[in-house]
Amino acid sequence: MNPPFEKGDRVRHPKRPEWGSGTVRDTQATTHNGAAAQKLTIDFANRGRAVINTAVAPLEKIGSDAPAGSVRAAKATTHRGSAAQLWSGHPERLKAASAEDREAAAEEAGTALLERGGRNGKRIADQGWLDELESGGGSGGKHELWELPDAMTDPFIDIRDRLRNTLLSYRFTEDPRSIIEWATSQTGLDDPLTRYTRHEMEQAFPRFCRDRDNHFRKMAFDLKKKRDARTLKSAMKGGLPPAGQSAVDKALKMFRYRG
Repeated sequence: MNPPFEKGDRVRHPKRPEWGSGTVRDTQATTHNGAAAQKLTIDFANRGRAVINTAVAPLEKIGSDAPAGSVRAAKATTHRGSAAQLWSGHPERLKAASAEDREAAAEEAGTALLERGGRNGKRIADQGWLDELESGGGSGGKHELWELPDAMTDPFIDIRDRLRNTLLSYRFTEDPRSIIEWATSQTGLDDPLTRYTRHEMEQAFPRFCRDRDNHFRKMAFDLKKKRDARTLKSAMKGGLPPAGQSAVDKALKMFRYRG
């Protein structure tokens, strides 16, 4: 058993990152299948109060140096008149900025892109300002909002777990509340609006979905080459979101054909 949790500990639920951080309010010793465990009463930022058995749902303890959920470090150093210039090429500053300052930078960067973009300027300004700020004029690259989590991609994690973690992410939809939950899951922030605007999240979500879909298809295709439909079917144990189940059903059809 891991070191016991105590009242006041800050924790996170790895299987439900959209719940945000939680504070342990009460602890009770218990057993599960003969093994020692704890029953914890926890107040989660985005879920409210929940009772968790640590043997069933292992939790992560958040250290004192972990993000608290509201990062405003750039506020003191950002000059509103030159926000885009200050942040260009410095993604760490951009990530630390408040949504208000990011909006100002977006407006400034978008104006510059419109001036350079000619007839395509509106499209560039609408889609490319975030990449412009983060890369200093280069291409987008990785970003915490759309980068696939290690739980989906780490080759040292069992393929069955990677499959299931990928498919469970299909629970997120384009519904405004769901996008906030998705951004919480991606960033670890209790309130992702302290770092990103709604527009940024709405733009990033389709990219995440595209990369997630392609990643799942590749895993399914690799299993097909090995004629291993059993592993793919194992991801359905415990239930899946409807969209995740649909993705599995489509993938299983590949096994009916040669090639």
